[in-house]
Amino acid sequence: MIRVTTNSTLYSYQRNMLKTSNQLYSAMNSIMTGRNFDSYAADPAAATRAFQLHSSLNATNTQASNNNTLLKKYSTAWDIADDVINELVTDLAKVPALDGISEEGLTNLNTNGQVMFAGAESIVQSLNSKYDGNYLFNGTDTKNPPFDLETAEDGRTYVTYRNVRIDDPNEAYYDQAYVDADGNNVLKEDGVTPMTNGEMLAQWSDEHQYVDIGMGFAVDADGKVIESTAFDGAISGLDFSGGYGLDEDGDPKNIISIMVRMSEIFQGYNAETKEWSSAGNLEDARRLMTKLDAAHEELSAQHTELDTTAKFLESNQTQLESSYLSLNTELLGIEQVDRMEAILTLSSAQTTYNAALQVGANVIPQSLMDYLN
Repeated sequence: MIRVTTNSTLYSYQRNMLKTSNQLYSAMNSIMTGRNFDSYAADPAAATRAFQLHSSLNATNTQASNNNTLLKKYSTAWDIADDVINELVTDLAKVPALDGISEEGLTNLNTNGQVMFAGAESIVQSLNSKYDGNYLFNGTDTKNPPFDLETAEDGRTYVTYRNVRIDDPNEAYYDQAYVDADGNNVLKEDGVTPMTNGEMLAQWSDEHQYVDIGMGFAVDADGKVIESTAFDGAISGLDFSGGYGLDEDGDPKNIISIMVRMSEIFQGYNAETKEWSSAGNLEDARRLMTKLDAAHEELSAQHTELDTTAKFLESNQTQLESSYLSLNTELLGIEQVDRMEAILTLSSAQTTYNAALQVGANVIPQSLMDYLN
């Protein structure tokens, strides 16, 4: 025969009552907070997965933000390039150039030259455009304007990129040590030898600005970004406008420089004496006209590439938003309670708690004072 003492009965009741109270508190807390668990210990497996999802959501959100900024940047660059190609180059370069190289256009040659120079200035201003306070066409240097027109002591005008001439016929100019806006040299890896103007142009032409937009961003053993895992967000106005240097004929490659050279030839013509200046003659202008056409086609190809890139970024933005939605849905499924199930659980816990109180009233022995009352 098992003897049940009063102390053991009270102990069992208190233990079960505490358990029932905890269940009721947990059910009420789930309703109030809307969460399945409040601590890692409550559900280690779910908490671990939730932590991973939070990390993925933060990364995806950052990638989407980066992608959206790039999308707007490239869309703006495309709009500017569209104006440059379809208006500035066509109206302020090709039209006056074609008129100028014709026999009938000799009388208006000076005027056409002025129009072409104004066109070159307009393109420089367009390629110095900003988006969100940053210069669009200056590679990784987004705080300084990329292009300018420099008038030399001999009266000739040169196009500059970051204060370095891109069309100087004197090859010795590109062997000179580069001096920045503050009057300082840029040293090579040895820390002693200064970079030359030519080396700086080559370096600027090959600049990269890698951004994480959800392509599996990674670096190699040397800490360098693996190109296939990141997006290169640098837009080089130098490459966009045709590059730098001179071709085999000694003519500039950059479309702005070609326009400047043709404008100098046209403005150097004397309509009264029918003589040409040292800047060139009609034959030179016609040769440059052919190269202007080729540079215009190359500019159109760059314009198309901007459009292709913008469409890729737009597609990637949609993918990132879809991934964020999927991750967030999974996270909510782990962290948030089912409201209907939570209400049923609370109702059940409340019933159990009330029943425990009723049992306690019948089981716990009354004291002498309770009996007298």
